[in-house]
Order: sequence, then structure tokens, then C-alpha cells
Amino acid sequence: MFQHTYSALLSGLSGLITEVECFIGNGLPYFNIVGIPSSHASFARERIRSALKSCGYPLPPSRITINIRPASPASPLSAAVFSVLDLPIALSILACQGLLPPAVLETSAFLGELSLNGDLKPLHGALPLTHCLLHRSFSHLFLPLDNAEEASLANPPALWGLTSLSQAISVVCGRTSPPSFIPAKPKNAPVSSSFDSVHGQTIAKRALMIAAAGMHNLLFIGPPGCGKTLLAKSIPSLLPPLSDSQKIQLTEIYSACHLLPSDQPLISEHPFRAPHHSIPVSSLIGGGSIPRPGEITLAHHGVLYLDELPEFSRISLESLRQPLEEHQIILNRLHASFCFPADFLLIASMNPCPCGYYPNTEQCHCSSSRIQQYFNKISAPLLDRIDLVLTLSPVPFSDLKQTSSLTYSEALCRIQAARQIQAQRFSSETIYNSRMDLQTVRQVCSLSPSLTAFMQEAYEHYQLTLRSYHKILRISRTLADLDGCTHIEQQHLMEALQYRLNINGMLS
Repeated sequence: MFQHTYSALLSGLSGLITEVECFIGNGLPYFNIVGIPSSHASFARERIRSALKSCGYPLPPSRITINIRPASPASPLSAAVFSVLDLPIALSILACQGLLPPAVLETSAFLGELSLNGDLKPLHGALPLTHCLLHRSFSHLFLPLDNAEEASLANPPALWGLTSLSQAISVVCGRTSPPSFIPAKPKNAPVSSSFDSVHGQTIAKRALMIAAAGMHNLLFIGPPGCGKTLLAKSIPSLLPPLSDSQKIQLTEIYSACHLLPSDQPLISEHPFRAPHHSIPVSSLIGGGSIPRPGEITLAHHGVLYLDELPEFSRISLESLRQPLEEHQIILNRLHASFCFPADFLLIASMNPCPCGYYPNTEQCHCSSSRIQQYFNKISAPLLDRIDLVLTLSPVPFSDLKQTSSLTYSEALCRIQAARQIQAQRFSSETIYNSRMDLQTVRQVCSLSPSLTAFMQEAYEHYQLTLRSYHKILRISRTLADLDGCTHIEQQHLMEALQYRLNINGMLS
């Protein structure tokens, strides 16, 4: 007899609809799975054999052949990816024996890894797999009960959560009903901020506000203990709440990467990723023999914080250049290409010298050549992709007793107002000033003749690159939005230019 059942496999961050074909014929007892790597097939055979026997359905003494379509013998997927086919394979074997109604299996989709006693184990990537299956009009979707709440975020028409193979058999036969669960609903999580905990550093707080308002990359340079890390950790709370679609996209990423907490079916906050400087390049941007997303993808719609920037390897820093421009990373392999999103806000920090105390000559004894060598670890092309560079000073004791002139509530209010202006300008909540293309820059950042002459003089005097010039215009547009100005004024250009001159100072 012949039977086919539908499922899905996780490839990168997306799903691939998969058909499981089963044929049971005469011949010596044999159980073979084709269409997937032989090593993964051997694991699946033993799980399915034991699970069926534990549920009272031992394999028949016949020749059983399972075919997985589309076939992927050389696909760079792990054994854990193929384990979701355990349930559809087991059910198709039972249907071939006439123990299950074939019509239900042909119009439904099944996901689930079986344990040796027949229980269904939680799977990774339930949400992207469910989204994939929505492209076909399946009447029902069966998957482990532990993943039902996560999968419900995709709003499938009929979702049934199961706990075991025996229960799946009973539900398919119509003898019992699946257990109920409460569908997950996107909601905003309470936000806490360390913004007001930072004493002094008023200019740095303003730079944070600019970065959050226009999604401009930011670099802090300052001695140890001046508040660089505390400032960076406060920026996720300055970003507007995630939209429902952004929450779903982040949840898909973390689910596919096996990082979704069991008690948190929905990612509702901006991610803040702070990898150590010893991180390999494959973990930073993604990669490996089986491609996995890296930190830049895990920071999607959030913040990537690189502390001690010069201590990162040269290849790791240079690998950030393309994602900072394209907001995605493409990993090419022999049989497939994987595209991972990487639209993040880069916040970096570093010391002014190797010892960290320059220009305090009483504590710093670094030579000028050593300091320049330290800064040369960051290439000019990478610095050209950073919008704002700010030098911090140690906080004087007098600032510890003073109330900051810029509070968190005031900064958040101005950022939200600037974001609203951008949303109306671009007719989108996911396009910011820093993401404007050149044609949009010419339209939105037009300058008066006097301001054009001012920028021409600055361009030639400071030997700016074309990328730097356009970044100055984008930053100026954000400054104008924060001030509620319709047009860019000279004060906005001067402030934006000052942030770029700090970069030129690093390269000199």
C-alpha cells in the first residue's frame, strides 16, 4: 500500500514544505528511509521503531520504504532538523496498514519528534514551520502541545497540540479531541531603563537620543568607568515598542536558533546582544558547515553592542561592513544560499589608548605611536559606516549630586515624536533616516544655497568621503526632526559635522 503525508523542514530561518511517502510491500522485513542523509535516517528509524512498539503497533514483517520529497541528500541540515518528520513517518506507516483513515493524513500537516516511548518532544522552529505550512490550505496542523502556543502566533486555521503518538492516533481516528491551550497574543512588556542612572554625560545622552531617533550607529571613546556600558545598555529602552510583525519575526529567529525560552513564546522587547571580543567571525555574522545565524541576526530590530572594539579580531570587524550597509547577511554554501536579516543598531565603545587613561599624562604612559597603532585596529571603511563618534570624559564629583537636564521621559517623548515624523515621511514605521537611499536623501535633505556653500567648504576642507557627506545629511535630518523643524538648519549641520570630525581625528 502507498500513503503520503505532509510536514515541513527548517532550512535556515524559513520552512520548506516536505512530503513523506510510504510504501509497504512484500519481501524480507526491511525499513528504509531515502531522501535524507543516511546517518540521519538511521537515527529516525530507531526512534520510530521503538515509539510504534511502545504504543502497541510494532512494525509489520514487510518491506517498508519511506521517501522524503524534495530529496536533500547533501543538504547542510542537522539531525535535529529531520527529527520533526518522526510523527508523519509513523502515521503514514500506520495508514498504509489500514489502521488510520488516509483522507485525514492527506489533508493535514504533522510535525513532531518521537521519544522511544512514543511521547512527542518539543521542537525548535515551530513558528517559522507553521508560517511555511500556511502557504498550503491544510485542514489541520498537528504538532507537540508544548509548541502549540508559539505556533498559534501564525494564526493557523486549525491547530491541534498533542502529547504522544498514541494521542495522535486517537485524534486522527476521531476517538478523542486534542487538549486545549491558550493561544499566545502579542503584548508589550514593561520597559526598565538605566538612562537616569547615568550621572553627568549630558552630551552622551543627547547622542543616544539621536541614535535612537534615527537608528544611527554610535561609537563611544572614553576612559574606564565613565559610563560607556551603562549608556549603551539604556538605549533599547529608548527605542519605540516593537510592532506585532517585528515581534513575530524576532520570535521566528530565536525559535529557529533554539534560543526561545520555554516560558516566553513571544519576543516582545528589543534584543540587546553584547558578544565578547573573543567571538569568532562565524558566531558574529553567522556561518558554520550547517549555517546558523550569528549575533548580528540575533540583534535584528535591536542593539548590537561591541565593547572594547579594537580588541575584536580584524576579520570580525571587517565582516560587519556589508551587513551595516545591506542590513542582511548572505551565506553561500555549495548546495544552497542562506539570507539572514541583520537590521540592527550598532553601539560600540573603546578606550582612548591601550591603558585607557589618555590624555591624563599622570596615569597614561602610552607613546603616540602606540596610541595610533591602537586606533589603526579599526579600519577607515568601518569607521566610515559609523554615524556618531563621541569622546567621553570622567564624570566629576559635582555631577554626582546634580539632576540631569535630560531625563528619560523627556528623551523618550522627543524620540517618539521624531519617529512619528519619519513614519509619516516614509509611510512606514520600519524605515528611518539612517536607512534613506541616495534619491530620498536628495529629496528629504535638500539644502538652501547658503547651506550648500557651507557644506561644500566643509567637504573640501575636511576631505570628507561621499558616504560621510550623506551621513551628515541624514544625521542633520534626524536633528531637525528632534527639534520639530521642517527644514535642515545650519545648527543641525554643524552638530552633525562635529560627530564626523571626531572620526577624522581618529584617522589622523
